[in-house]
Amino acid sequence: MLFIHGGSAHAHWWDFIAPAFVADFHVLALDQRGHGESEWPKEWQYSSLDYVADLEQIIDHWGLGAPVLIGHSMGAHNVLVYASRNSKKLRAMIAIDTPPDYSRFAVEFLRTYAVKPPRRFESIEEAVRNFRVLPRETLAKKETLNYIAHHTYRRLEDGSWTHKLDRRTLSREPLQVWDQLSQISCPALIVKVTKSPVLEINAARRMVATLPKGNLEQIDDSFHHVMLDNPEALIAALRKFAATLS
Repeated sequence: MLFIHGGSAHAHWWDFIAPAFVADFHVLALDQRGHGESEWPKEWQYSSLDYVADLEQIIDHWGLGAPVLIGHSMGAHNVLVYASRNSKKLRAMIAIDTPPDYSRFAVEFLRTYAVKPPRRFESIEEAVRNFRVLPRETLAKKETLNYIAHHTYRRLEDGSWTHKLDRRTLSREPLQVWDQLSQISCPALIVKVTKSPVLEINAARRMVATLPKGNLEQIDDSFHHVMLDNPEALIAALRKFAATLS
């Protein structure tokens, strides 16, 4: 079971979800390129195909067989692109709160953040106090956000602290994969988070209808960052779907 985080996040965002599955799966979470502890490419290489190329390298060579591939937000979009090209290499795929396309508004909005210089903080404590998720709405507990924040920043040579993210990742060239959903032959779960505007319910239902083996799960009491807002409900939804896999 391979977990893929969203944009500006890192593998530790899954720390409240992944441990629930270690009794039944070999569980891993990935820092995508430019995020967390992963290296940054010298030149900008953050298109959907760049992320998918990394997934292809990992899954083709890790020797663990076909995974259940799970992604959230940008990570879920990367999962959809990967699955549209490699669904026979998957046991199943799960896309959490993402549409198959990015609106032009979303692309331009993210680019406004990409050009801003990263903030620096005098201490990790100051950095943690200033940590915010994007979108801003969240029901996560303070201790949950503090935990995520402690894994989000790195110390620079001058002693200050800054986000581990390569801000160039916010300049994206996402593929539109509506027309490729019908090519995803493996079992697929689309998770709609009811308080989140990122994936509209009608779009989620259309996705499920287009997928040959599509399933829909809706999770209440959460905004976009469901693994932080309502981890119990997300675990239950993933377990329910995993129980249907042969």
